[in-house]
Amino acid sequence: MQRFSDFVCSLGRVFADLAGAVRPCAAARRKAALTLCLVLCALGLGLSASAQEAAPVPNAKEFMLPNLVNRPHLAYPAAGVLRRSASAQDAAPASNAKEVVLHNFASPRRGAYPDFGLIRDSAGNLYGTTNGSYSDVGGGGTNNAGVVFEVDIFGNETALYSFTGGADGSSPNGVIRDTAGNLYGTTYQGGASNAGVVFKIDTSGNETVLYAFTGGADGGGPYGPLIRDSAGNLYGTTYQGGASNAGVVFKIDTSGNETVLYTFTGGADGGYPYGALILDSEGSLYGTTNGAGASGAGVVFKIDTSGNEIVLYSFTGGNDGGYSTAGVIRDRAGNLYGTTSGGGASGAGVVFKVDPTGHETVLYSFTGGNDGNSPSAGVIRDPAGNFYGTTSGGGAGDRGVVFKVDTSGNETVLHTFMRGIDGNQPDLAGVIRDEAGNLYGTTAFNGAGGQGTVYKLDPNGNVTVLYAFPGTRDGQDVYNNGLIFAGDGQLYGATALGGERGAGVLYQLDGQCNETVLYSFTAFTANGFSRPTGGVIGDEAGNFYGTTFIGQTDVGSGYGVVYKVDAAGHSTVLHNFTNGADGGNPYGGVIRDWTGNLYGTASGGGASNAGLVFKIDPSGHETVLYTFTGGADGGYPFGELIRDAAGNLYGTTNGGGAPLCQCDVRHLTSTI
Repeated sequence: MQRFSDFVCSLGRVFADLAGAVRPCAAARRKAALTLCLVLCALGLGLSASAQEAAPVPNAKEFMLPNLVNRPHLAYPAAGVLRRSASAQDAAPASNAKEVVLHNFASPRRGAYPDFGLIRDSAGNLYGTTNGSYSDVGGGGTNNAGVVFEVDIFGNETALYSFTGGADGSSPNGVIRDTAGNLYGTTYQGGASNAGVVFKIDTSGNETVLYAFTGGADGGGPYGPLIRDSAGNLYGTTYQGGASNAGVVFKIDTSGNETVLYTFTGGADGGYPYGALILDSEGSLYGTTNGAGASGAGVVFKIDTSGNEIVLYSFTGGNDGGYSTAGVIRDRAGNLYGTTSGGGASGAGVVFKVDPTGHETVLYSFTGGNDGNSPSAGVIRDPAGNFYGTTSGGGAGDRGVVFKVDTSGNETVLHTFMRGIDGNQPDLAGVIRDEAGNLYGTTAFNGAGGQGTVYKLDPNGNVTVLYAFPGTRDGQDVYNNGLIFAGDGQLYGATALGGERGAGVLYQLDGQCNETVLYSFTAFTANGFSRPTGGVIGDEAGNFYGTTFIGQTDVGSGYGVVYKVDAAGHSTVLHNFTNGADGGNPYGGVIRDWTGNLYGTASGGGASNAGLVFKIDPSGHETVLYTFTGGADGGYPFGELIRDAAGNLYGTTNGGGAPLCQCDVRHLTSTI
């Protein structure tokens, strides 16, 4: 969901310039169209165990094979061209080929990655959803499509409903509750047209789809929670759809009929609404848009009972803020309060007030440092006029904070999220407050199971984890990881997520399809590294080598490592990437030559921040063999490398390149 992403957020930071994105990380589902190119690095280095060693070439150069131009079915080459040596040939498939499932990696049944906060009933029970925080991270449940959950006052969690990802919806947003105990919400995806649904969950856990969006004039892709009037009508927004595909404001009556109250044009009226609405006593609706408006930085709007829109304030994206992903709250005097995820004096977002005349006041401007960065959720207000909320980044660990802004505009950081069992990255989840002043919220990542937490923050700043979503012990989300056959005849591989700490595992499958977890990755401490995304290789001594996307750091996620796990299950970091000249965020795995040198690619970093090809020698010393410019030579390599008998390296980049010619796959394959 916007959902990462710790994970997709890290990628989003790498590709933001390419995508031209003004949307926040939670909207990273809208991938930029990237050009595929195939590159040949004539490095003269022996990489394949099946090929002879060659003397290193003093000055490594890159050569271009013909680009693949406008081939939609070949987009996003995430894997290497070939996993083994270039001399290995695949056998022709047998006409009666059958698939045998050796192991099924289960989805976390209780849900994973809660991203939209909580509601609380009069008995103190908490309700929320898990939805997957980014486009490539599922929300758990029986089909990894998210769940609606309850956490009672004793910390027991119940998955009230598990989405299938089909007609019932997928990736649920926040929920609201009526006096009878029924829950209502939206899903971003799924439904008959895969454009999201409006749903109801009754007290027995039965789901009813009240409305399924088509993605056309009726809207599609709702992100924000719903509101409900006294007659039982539901109101909300969609991020997409409508006549201009800039989103709509809608109403669902008690019979499930939808009325589009307003369609955004994506012009001065705003576009791409992200947050929830509020309803005043006269029936007018108020909210924000994430984009468009006079300066393209979003607006604060009002929709009257006749469906007319009034732009109350249009953000400039400067000191006044911009790109709000949250709704607003309203006081008795008619003042509106909210947050923007961007803009402000430091470009790190603001807490704002818009009075009934349309005048905006910045109550607090985040610096992006220890005070927090990019508040993606809205604020709540106590009887004394203090505001409370969260930021998705910033703080000492760059994992977000819980903050308070008093009536004088002074900010106090109530809690700083770090790596560890308390969880981190609240993302789109703000806080709610009880009568005693306790705050409640969710984190999308970490916690004891690595899948996020439900937490309580008391007035003294003490955090209690009420529930930690457990991962699957055997691992989950194989992602880009393939398998290898080792000398013992067993299969070995890695998962990007899951395991004891939710950060991925290295595993073995024996001849009876029994899985053994050899190593569980962790990101709980600064020494931890996690999310192996490129598979593993092994040597004759039983050691395994690979890369992780998340590296060793006290701040943020780091930029990945090259690691070794020995036969006893002990890990060694051979290189910790800095995202500087040494590269960052390796997405593919590594290959190894007879002398123990490892070779791979980093998707970011380098002189042009477009990635590079690297070598790690047995002592852990890194040599940058080639740095991509992001131009005609390509950029942002995701896959693994292969080597021919002459020592040349082959691989792909996910961006850059120039449209030199059209060529089909058969021609390209024969050229290789």
